[in-house]
Amino acid sequence: MSRTHLRKILRDVLSRKGRTALVVLSIMIGVFGVTTLVGMGDLLISQLNEDLDKDEIAMTHAYVVSSGGQLSLDENQTFIDLLNALPGVQHVEGQAIYPIDWHKVGDGDFEPGSVIAFSQPFEEVRLEPVSRVVEGRFPENGQNEIAVEQRFANEHDITVGDKIAFRGSEDTEWEIVGIVFQPYQTITPHSTDVTTPATRPETNIYASYEDAQSIVGFPGLSSFSARYADVESARAGLNQFIGAIASQTPYITVFSFIDDPEQNALVEGTSTITGILNLLGILAMIVSAFLVVNVINTIVVEQKRQIGVMKSMGASRLDNFLIYAGLALAYGVIGTIFGVLIAIPAASYMAQSIAPLSGTYIEGFHVSAVGVVTGILLGLLIPVLASLIPVFNGTRVSILDAMTDLGIASNWGSTRLSRFIGALPLPVNIRQALSNIVQKRGRLALTTLTLTLAVGAFMGVTALFASLDEAIETIFDTFNTEIQMTTQEAEDPQQVQEILMQNVDGIASISPGYGVSVGLDGYTAPENSFSAGNQVQAFGIDPTAGMINFRLTSGTGWQDDPTRKGVILNKSVAEATGKQAGDTVIITVGGQSYEYEVIGVDRWPFDAIFFEWSDLARIAGYTDAEGNPTPGTFNIDLVGDPDADEVEDVIEAIKTAAAANGIQAVYANQPQNEEDISQFIASFGMVFNLTSVVMALVGAIGLLATLSMAVLERQKEIGVMRSLGAGSSTIVIQFLVEGILVAVIAWIIGLPLSYLVGTGINSALELEDFFTFEYPILVAVQGLIGIIVLAAIASAWPSIAAARETVSNILRYQ
Repeated sequence: MSRTHLRKILRDVLSRKGRTALVVLSIMIGVFGVTTLVGMGDLLISQLNEDLDKDEIAMTHAYVVSSGGQLSLDENQTFIDLLNALPGVQHVEGQAIYPIDWHKVGDGDFEPGSVIAFSQPFEEVRLEPVSRVVEGRFPENGQNEIAVEQRFANEHDITVGDKIAFRGSEDTEWEIVGIVFQPYQTITPHSTDVTTPATRPETNIYASYEDAQSIVGFPGLSSFSARYADVESARAGLNQFIGAIASQTPYITVFSFIDDPEQNALVEGTSTITGILNLLGILAMIVSAFLVVNVINTIVVEQKRQIGVMKSMGASRLDNFLIYAGLALAYGVIGTIFGVLIAIPAASYMAQSIAPLSGTYIEGFHVSAVGVVTGILLGLLIPVLASLIPVFNGTRVSILDAMTDLGIASNWGSTRLSRFIGALPLPVNIRQALSNIVQKRGRLALTTLTLTLAVGAFMGVTALFASLDEAIETIFDTFNTEIQMTTQEAEDPQQVQEILMQNVDGIASISPGYGVSVGLDGYTAPENSFSAGNQVQAFGIDPTAGMINFRLTSGTGWQDDPTRKGVILNKSVAEATGKQAGDTVIITVGGQSYEYEVIGVDRWPFDAIFFEWSDLARIAGYTDAEGNPTPGTFNIDLVGDPDADEVEDVIEAIKTAAAANGIQAVYANQPQNEEDISQFIASFGMVFNLTSVVMALVGAIGLLATLSMAVLERQKEIGVMRSLGAGSSTIVIQFLVEGILVAVIAWIIGLPLSYLVGTGINSALELEDFFTFEYPILVAVQGLIGIIVLAAIASAWPSIAAARETVSNILRYQ
């Protein structure tokens, strides 16, 4: 490229500063979007791969409760040895993870925490261990020493040497001797957070098994984890593993899952989400190049005579190609520089913010080389590629065509479409706006497509997550309880009810419950990395309490007879086993089989079987010394309709009463859980809608640039309108109507697209098995209002600029 070419490109860039600014801004936004999203995904995946060691990830996870008294470490080792002897098992370890409230010495306000202990000394743990000591050392047994997770220390401003105390033993102080980092999820059957069964790292406290047992008073381990030769062996051996726990140990499996170290759930889930975001980001980058097409095409048309003059002076098609393709490259270079510079800190910040949702932790500022390189390549390449067609058309202009170009063709306004628009029974300004849109339909098509993709993506994502939020609300509405109290040991239900009703105000009723994993003949767990065998989750409820609202599709359940013997299947289990109301099923627990009548099929979205609680506890072996079934949970209904804060106040009162009577339990605040899930869903929705915002901004800039060019091109039209007495408001409305009509057309086309976007993301995230995507009408209305407002804002400046034109200025321009 010669110096002449460069001077020509530079002068074109600087001669139309406003136009250049809009094109650069469009490319900058596109580069920002793709660099941010790709960089964020790269940082998350890189951190997960760095943290997780495939050789340390357990394949089989069985989460258990004990129906007996406190079990020592030696007794648990005996059970671990039994499981180690099962065919195919290579190594077994146990974990004890239990919630407990704590406070700093000198500070009386309790904070929620989780005490974590291992069946092996910290240094000898092989399955999902604490990966490193950040500061200090591991705690020693019998010395009142503990360690805390790095995120715990950051959250609560804790340092080595600080001391804390626990609820129920406030007089005993525990010294923090280490700050550690554990990258693996700490899952427990005693979790109170329904968004995840894993404890939050900000709550994790580590102690030796004996010390942890003295702090919490728990009966034993909360999980067994095992490694097999391969994941298929783990799947094949799951039923035997759970059966051995039930028949050879005092533990009962509450739930279980299989994890493939080669396709870890955290990494695979994060990869799926970031992959979708990367595609949307690249799409936003491509969309941002549409304005380059319009601008280069307009420049070629404006400079048609210049092209003719250059050719008459000996310029070749290659010279013209280099000039106008170079102009697109210049736009790309400027936009890319600013886009990448802004995106680098944005990607780091978003990765840090999203990391907890992905089960990892990113500390400090990081630069994603993959994100930066992707942004630079796309920022430079896509504008040039987008300009190829208009540039190629410009190089084909002959000297004769350039010198004889008179602008409007002789047949303008005489086409059938033009006559049809002229005959429409609409106000003159709307007909004129439609006529102008049709006249420049090639240019406006790209702007309309950009806005279509933006509004389609926005409505699709919003509809999906709004539908999911409604499904979550329906799930919580199924239960008429505000608090779920899960005791850590078998407790006398009558005694617990009397203690709470006599000492805590605001309780309307208390009903017992129980949950456990059971085998179901004819059932095979869904084909994914979490499931195997015939295990399915079973929930025990009190049918006489009226605390669950079944939505039965067949059968009557316990509606007519609360004492009726039988089970209710959810719809997916019923379909998987081919069962319906009136059929019988075989349930297997601890090597024993039991036959039950199916008395109903419910719409509950997750694989489950519902029992009468005492019947389920009895067959699972969760009984007291006399053999009477005992509940694992107590479902507490409060007076009125309290919010999450009011429920938390009642939980604090229950904790005090329970601790005074030696009852250890964990509590789920159901209104708070519903709020947390809604916020969790909203957070992911915001991340997905980032690409919609990027495309919407690009579309708005494209509309602004297109109308700005139209103002310049339609100087004569504005002058004629002025000379006929048109006021400024008439001209403003004229251009505003054009912008709004483009937006409405984009919305109409975007409606079916948004449904496809919603179903596509729903399928990609594998949510279709849990809820049915329903498109809320309100989302379509919100999309229409949003796109009209956006178009009105984008059209405002060109409309005002057109209204400020005077007849004298127009004559002077001409």
